[in-house]
Amino acid sequence: MIDEGLIVLDSALTNKASIIYHLSEKAKELGYLNNSARYIDAVNEREEEFSTAIGYDVSIPHGKSKEVINPFICFLRTKQPIQWDNTGKPVELVFMLGIPEENKTTFHLKVLAEISKKLLDDGFRNDLLTGNKELILDSLYQVEKKIGGN
Repeated sequence: MIDEGLIVLDSALTNKASIIYHLSEKAKELGYLNNSARYIDAVNEREEEFSTAIGYDVSIPHGKSKEVINPFICFLRTKQPIQWDNTGKPVELVFMLGIPEENKTTFHLKVLAEISKKLLDDGFRNDLLTGNKELILDSLYQVEKKIGGN
């Protein structure tokens, strides 16, 4: 679920659409997606329902899709805070989740709950905002261990 190739640090991307596209293409290149365009449609459909910007400078875009081969978590840290939606909340940390459609409810909620719980920890958030790839991978592996696979 956690893959070093799905970690992007200090990205110069400046908007939600480019971030979702970039991370989706990475997931496809690494074999997590069959079709990135249809996955992006699922993520954007979810964004239209309700913004995934949750505060703490974090957004968790996600899509449940038959295009997802294996569950994944992408992580992207921006160089500068960006405007994610019209709420005015800036975003610097993006977790993008890919959940196979057949794993819809329970696994999806477990992943969201565990990430959300960890984000309450100031140390965890600081590691994500300032850490190198090794430290961030270690932090994300801790999240993955708590989730326990699908």
